Amino acid sequence: IHNPTAGDGQHSKESLIQKVRAAGHGYHYVSTDDPGWKDFHLTDRDAFLVAGGDGTVRKLALELLENPSIQKKPIILLPLGTANNISETFNINPETFISKLDLSGSVKKYDCGRIRGLEEENYFLEGLGFGVFPELIKEMEKAELDDERPEVELQKTLVVLLNIVKSFKARKAKIKADSIKIKGSFLLVELLNIQNIGPNLKLAPRADPGDSFFELVMIPEENRDEFVTYLEKLIADKSDHLDLEKFVKTLKVKKVKMKWKGSEMHVDDELVQDYSGKSVTVEVIPEALEFFN
Repeated sequence: IHNPTAGDGQHSKESLIQKVRAAGHGYHYVSTDDPGWKDFHLTDRDAFLVAGGDGTVRKLALELLENPSIQKKPIILLPLGTANNISETFNINPETFISKLDLSGSVKKYDCGRIRGLEEENYFLEGLGFGVFPELIKEMEKAELDDERPEVELQKTLVVLLNIVKSFKARKAKIKADSIKIKGSFLLVELLNIQNIGPNLKLAPRADPGDSFFELVMIPEENRDEFVTYLEKLIADKSDHLDLEKFVKTLKVKKVKMKWKGSEMHVDDELVQDYSGKSVTVEVIPEALEFFN
């Protein structure tokens, strides 16, 4: 399953097919640019090779999650996107991915999140939340960075995030995390399944997508200056991720009910179009997917 426009768009259909053939496998090629890309049989595959970014992985994952009767088949990642936060979780190097086509390798179980309270979004792979990251997604949709190298785009995205954090008006949130009740004004509230979010920002360094827990991450309004300083250091390539503990509040949770006094929300890298301040409930689906690791 190939997104030919992911990242710098330098990986062609022909080169991918050549590598799969060289590994001795049969294949069925699907481009996500084709309107009918979903119209292939999920049941007669040994594995899925996803050549693209996090959004491409999400497209396939949603098809699998919406079809629970289909036997789970492992996903092989060739990260071609800009951030590639999911592949970063597994320390996958795109230059050596061909070795992962050995289907006898180890498989990593991967939890997902089930969402209740939204009309269009039912699942997430990476995380969901409120505050500065939905604002960042909006701003980056307006930016013209298509011709930039992924590392340049990530750096520019961090600069945009820094400017948002400096001026963002904190919002009130009500949260019930398992049995713990939380209220306050926050710059962000994120429920993360993996360590990284957005432009490779390691906001939840202890997250493990296979431990049946999420990381609830919160940055209260009074910690704005520390967040700004952290991003400035990160942009200057001088950041120590341990500094997060000084201004980020985290909890390991299985089920969360959240309500945000604002109109912006994201699920993975998608903006939620129908959020209007309603309560959203999220719980873990343990071992929902499998990835070659």
